[in-house]
This record gives sequence, structure tokens and C-alpha cells, in this order.
Amino acid sequence: MDQKDKTITSYDKSREFGAMGQLLRELQEEEMEQNESSPAEIPEVKIVKNTTEIMAEINATLKEIAETQKSILEEIKRSK
Repeated sequence: MDQKDKTITSYDKSREFGAMGQLLRELQEEEMEQNESSPAEIPEVKIVKNTTEIMAEINATLKEIAETQKSILEEIKRSK
């Protein structure tokens, strides 16, 4: 294969990849802009945030229940 042929072949491949590469870069940039401008709007983030809030509420409720049970047991012990 002649050196010119190699150059032309590699140029054609890079040109083809360049167009696809440019498209991929544009899509990635668009996605990054969307994520940077509104990270709270990403569904996964909302789900994680809601789950964390629910777990915190459950934890607080369980602590209240445990304290109530403890005080009830102490009251029972005193009355015996």
C-alpha cells in the first residue's frame, strides 16, 4: 500500500468518526448542561431524597416508640 493511500484511508476514517464524535460530544454537552442547571429535577435524585426523608421520619418515630415503651416499663416496675 502506498503512503498516499494510507493517508487517504486514515483521513476518511477520521472524518467519519469526526462527524459521529462531534454528535456524541454535543449530546454529552447538552446532558451535562441539563444536569448542572437542574440537578434536583433528575428523577433518581428526587427518589433518593424522598427515600432519605421517609427513612429519617421512620427513625424518629421508632425512637419515640422506644422511649414510650421504656417509660411504660419503668412505670410498671414502679407499680409492682
